[in-house]
Amino acid sequence: MSTTGLDLDSLLGAAREAVLAAAALALDPGGELRVETKQNDKDLVTQVDRGAERIVAERITPTGIPLHGEEEHRVEGFEAHSGPAWVVDPIDGTTNYVATHRDWAVSLALVDGGAPVVAALADPVAGRLMTAVAERGAWVGPLRAASDADEPIPPAPDLPLERGAAIVPFSALGGVPGADGVAGAALAARAYGSAALEIAEVARGTAVAFLHGGLKPWDMAAAVLLAREAGALVTRADGSPLDVRRAGSVLAATPTAHAQVLEILAGARGRAEAAGEPGPRD
Repeated sequence: MSTTGLDLDSLLGAAREAVLAAAALALDPGGELRVETKQNDKDLVTQVDRGAERIVAERITPTGIPLHGEEEHRVEGFEAHSGPAWVVDPIDGTTNYVATHRDWAVSLALVDGGAPVVAALADPVAGRLMTAVAERGAWVGPLRAASDADEPIPPAPDLPLERGAAIVPFSALGGVPGADGVAGAALAARAYGSAALEIAEVARGTAVAFLHGGLKPWDMAAAVLLAREAGALVTRADGSPLDVRRAGSVLAATPTAHAQVLEILAGARGRAEAAGEPGPRD
């Protein structure tokens, strides 16, 4: 990871302000939601998603760093982009935002060389803001501009699968051979509908593992840094290194649970290969 020339403290401040402003709009959009669909009937977007992304773009423009977002902003050739770039999901969990009114997030990360180096992740309904800087730690505090009330997120206990919850979204059960085995081996299996908040559960020590077969950069970038700074191991589902510029599987877990999940998934892949079934693609 190279962060030479980047003022990470200043960039964290910019990320924090941008996320708080976007969260304020999402909490009080000032009018009725206009819900549309994108790629399919279950892929929802609202005017708030787009408006929140525009707010983030406006707030981080002074940094001079390009923005890659879910809705309206793109860095061309982002998978191979060599310099720093912001990655934003203005509302991660739009279906929750529309239907259940909880478990949605505003997620912003600064990515450099495929690794997140600054993160700001808001859980507005819970009134919580989580932040992180690479190799410096992660923090959690109230949803407000001042950081004086933030507290370090301590390293989570290195619990095995059988002693904690595994977050395995339903989509992973069909897309990752062995995902059902991971869910069955854990003390409990959960899914909330916001990948950012689900990975953050591992960072906060309230889950021992998170497994998903196909996330976009904006789904994972900020939460991946939070999890790493809290001591979790974060890789692809086959244990290979994770480059957050590229969509694909994500496994975040305590070191012990991570090894257990890899063993379960490897066994399932072996059985699938022996049966001549195609395996997942990262």
